[in-house]
This record gives sequence, C-alpha cells and structure tokens, in this order.
Amino acid sequence: MTGVVLAFAFLLTTQAPSPAGAIKGCVSDTTQPLPRATITATGAGVKRTTTGDASGCYEFRAMPLGAYRVTARLRGFNNVTHDRVAVTGGTVTQLDFSTRPSPICECIQVAGPTLVQQWNYADAVVLVRLSETAPGPAARAGYYRHVATLLNALKLPSGSALRSPMSILQNQEHGLRDPYDVGQEAVLFLKSWDGEFFITDDNPGYGMGIDAPPAIAFLIQDGRIVHAPPGFSGYVGKRIAMFLDELRSLSRRR
Repeated sequence: MTGVVLAFAFLLTTQAPSPAGAIKGCVSDTTQPLPRATITATGAGVKRTTTGDASGCYEFRAMPLGAYRVTARLRGFNNVTHDRVAVTGGTVTQLDFSTRPSPICECIQVAGPTLVQQWNYADAVVLVRLSETAPGPAARAGYYRHVATLLNALKLPSGSALRSPMSILQNQEHGLRDPYDVGQEAVLFLKSWDGEFFITDDNPGYGMGIDAPPAIAFLIQDGRIVHAPPGFSGYVGKRIAMFLDELRSLSRRR
C-alpha cells in the first residue's frame, strides 16, 4: 500500500503546472483611453500579441516567468516600449502605457530608390545581430536603443571605425512596427547624427522631429531577407549571402 501512495504522489508532482504570471494595463494619451491598441510582449522564449478592448485595457494571462519587452502601438500614435518587465509566479504585473499622437510626417526624398543610390548615400552599411537594450541612460523619447553585434562592416564612415558591440536607435514615431527582436540579424544602411546611428521607420525621407538623417534596414531570418524597405520588396526572400555579394560589388566600384 505504501508503494502505491508514493507512486501516486510522484505522479502529481511531475504533472503539476509550472508557475505563471500575468501582465495587464491600459493604453491612453494622458487625457483619454485609446481602444484597440496592439500590445506585444516578447521574452522568456515566447512572443504574445493581444488587442486592447473598448476601454483601452489589455491582459496577458499564463505568462511564463521572466523579463519581457512590451510594446503598445496604434495607428496615428507613437509606439511605446517598456523593457525588462518582470513576470513572477502567481502575480499580476500592472503595466500602463501613455502615448501621444505621432507628429505629421514630412516626407522628403533624400536618396534614390535604387540600391546603388542608397549605398552612396549611407555613411555605413553593416550586418549586425541585435540584442538587448543598451545599458546606461535610456534612449531619448520616441526611440528604442539596441545593442548590436557587428558581424560584417561592408562600408564604414570616412576616417572612422565602428566598434562592436555598437548602439543603434530605432525610431518608433510614425510607424507601426515593433522594435526588432533580440537575436535577429539585419543589414543596415545607416546615417550618423550626433555620434549615433539610426534606423528610422525603414523609410527613406521620414522626418523624426529632429535633424537626424534617415536610414533603411533589411531584416534577416533563417538566412533570407524577410523584410525590406518600401521600393525594395523584390529583395524579400533573397538569400543573405547573395545580397552581401551584391553589396560587396558596389564597394569595389568605388
């Protein structure tokens, strides 16, 4: 009889559910709720997306324990991102978002629609792997700061060198894209401003409310380009090795 009781107790232990937590909150523009925002939580090996209700509120349930990056986005408003949001067992983490309307985009074409023109315009063209937000001071309002490991420097700023890891700011004004995920790779055509490099909406010519020049990005997954800037959709699906060879050929033309 004792052996039966012990075996049953062991079965209950092994099948017990893992502890989980939750994240909930509301999205507003400081004066009123914003219904139907899209909220994405990435971390602890999972990525969850939900939509806020008519009162602007949302909830993620049964979240694995860990730290999350949570982004709220809604057309016409700036994206807002919170990093290292802790989820602990049996608790609900309250996470509210306050955003503001996106400034009117002043679209000025500053570089041509061909790869050659973008190459000539860029201060640097690099292949990087993105990781967590940079330590130290937070990015300026409206931007998301990445640490990026430099995998290949195809074009460098004149008279200077890039160090790895490098810091890159992604503009979250105007656009609806989440910040790129940790571990993703990208080929970045970058412009420098005030000692930093910017990914700005994946669009050439989008104003940011400051005098930082624009740049473009080609996002890579499983060895292929999975996201390209407007005007470059023909590159989606192309193997990254072939794309890098094309860029090296541009370098040899200089």
